[in-house]
Amino acid sequence: MALWRVRAQVDDDPGRLARLTAVLAAHDANVLGLNVQACEGGPVDEFFVHAPASVAGADLEDGLIAAGGRSVVARPADAHELVDGPTKALVLAAHLRAHPEALPQALAELLGAGPGGADWLDPDAPLGGVYTDDPDVLYVPVPDGRAVRVSRPGMPFTMTEAARAAALARIPSEAPLPPPASTGTWLLLSDGTEVLVRPGRAEDGEQVQLMHDRCSAESRRLRYFTSIPRLPRAALERLLVPRAGVTLVAVRPDGGIAAVGSLLHTSEPGSGELALLVEDAWQGRGLGTAMLRRLGSLAQARGLAELRAHVLPGNRKMLGVFERAGLAGQRTFEEGVVRVSVPVVPSAVPGRCA
Repeated sequence: MALWRVRAQVDDDPGRLARLTAVLAAHDANVLGLNVQACEGGPVDEFFVHAPASVAGADLEDGLIAAGGRSVVARPADAHELVDGPTKALVLAAHLRAHPEALPQALAELLGAGPGGADWLDPDAPLGGVYTDDPDVLYVPVPDGRAVRVSRPGMPFTMTEAARAAALARIPSEAPLPPPASTGTWLLLSDGTEVLVRPGRAEDGEQVQLMHDRCSAESRRLRYFTSIPRLPRAALERLLVPRAGVTLVAVRPDGGIAAVGSLLHTSEPGSGELALLVEDAWQGRGLGTAMLRRLGSLAQARGLAELRAHVLPGNRKMLGVFERAGLAGQRTFEEGVVRVSVPVVPSAVPGRCA
């Protein structure tokens, strides 16, 4: 079976939907989702359908055209596109309130434009309106005077989508200014040592690399699934200052870094992925537990609904850290790794190191 996203512009008259669904049924296609959107040339019916692998997109398009559809488009879809529309919009809105500069990525996700489908428009470019000469390109104005260009080849934007995009673009301007960057929080570990946990910075690269040098090959293998001796500079920068997410570092009393933990937003709305590396000499003191709890709190503040992590089957220590942090969740074995999936709820786990 294959999943398709199918659109057809139709006349607004009785029986139109029945004619279209009859065509889909004739191809043994199961309708998994349907929404109707307004457009100048008439309503646009959009279907998500499961069809036998033997059915091609051209078969669906020809059938719907024969049933009276216009500007018919059928393209392969991803299961992530089946996320309930209002839920997706709410999750993206919550994320934008904390990260207004992520508007292009949020619009691409809202409109199904795919990775890289939206970006800030050149401030010197002329902006004559929402629509452009290319029906597959949409300009979304932002109240501060900027605009985002969204491109979705092969699937023209509807008036309904333009209105949704404009509503989402208003959220960053209505959101309160984010608080100043945190200088960090001091944590008292189980052995009485204090460490400073704060957001990572680009200038931490050297200290993080030194931490990697001090880690055993086994610790690096359990974190990266390979005992890579050194991280390339570009990888260090992406780790410390991720484009979509946050990284925390634990600073030792002597100024070195003892642990690095990350929360990265995934391509699926409302989902974040956790990763953690604690230097061998600092393991067993509650540091990893405390950092995971703090990352879980950040996930809740960012409006995420689910946390994920991928752990090698033999990494029982890490699985134990997840349990002590209140992030045991559901475990499944996929492609040689244990996938941990945890719903984000207000934590009942005490905020102390244990």
